[in-house]
Amino acid sequence: MGKLTFKRQIILGIILIIVGNVLAFVSYNGIFSNIMWIIYGLLFVINPVYPEQYSCNERKAKIGARIAGIVCIIFGLITRFIV
Repeated sequence: MGKLTFKRQIILGIILIIVGNVLAFVSYNGIFSNIMWIIYGLLFVINPVYPEQYSCNERKAKIGARIAGIVCIIFGLITRFIV
C-alpha cells in the first residue's frame, strides 16, 4: 500500500467500521465496534490527511483533521453498541 491519502484513509476507516460491526454481531460483544471507532480516530490524529482542495491552508486543514479524529475517538468511548 502506498502513501495514505485522504481517500485511502476514508476507505480504510469505512472498512474498519464494517469489520468492527461484523465482529460485534458475530461475537455478541459490542466492544469491537467501539474499538474500531477509536482506531479510526487515531488514524486521523496520527496521520492528519485532508482533501487536496484545502492545501492552500495546510495548518488549519491538519488541525481540522485532528479534531475530526478526536471526535471519532470520543464517539467510540461514549457510545454503547448493544447487540
